[in-house]
Amino acid sequence: MSAAVVKLPTAARRQVKQPCNKWSREAKRAMREAQPVRFDYCPPLRREAEAIARAIYPMTPERWLMVAMLHAMPAEAFEKLTAFAVHGQPAIRGMMQLAKGGTGLSLAVMDALERIGQ
Repeated sequence: MSAAVVKLPTAARRQVKQPCNKWSREAKRAMREAQPVRFDYCPPLRREAEAIARAIYPMTPERWLMVAMLHAMPAEAFEKLTAFAVHGQPAIRGMMQLAKGGTGLSLAVMDALERIGQ
């Protein structure tokens, strides 16, 4: 299928230069070279999930039941309970975060628990 290529009258005469990208690329390269140690980037959700998973690691059936009860708890009662859990053990805070967290956090915590258990 051969069709004649026609230059549109509204087409630009030349390609537009973007000098801002050149400076930002140079700044990124300089920032990377200035780092003394290379490290892999970890998104904030994954960092939070790993911290929760380390706190609640040996997930026993009793802990799963507690997470389910906290999830089903009314909002008013949960708010009263969080006032006491702030000063509690990291495992309790982790279970409360897991109970009222979103689906993404729950899946990330499950993935982190699997990585810890291996």
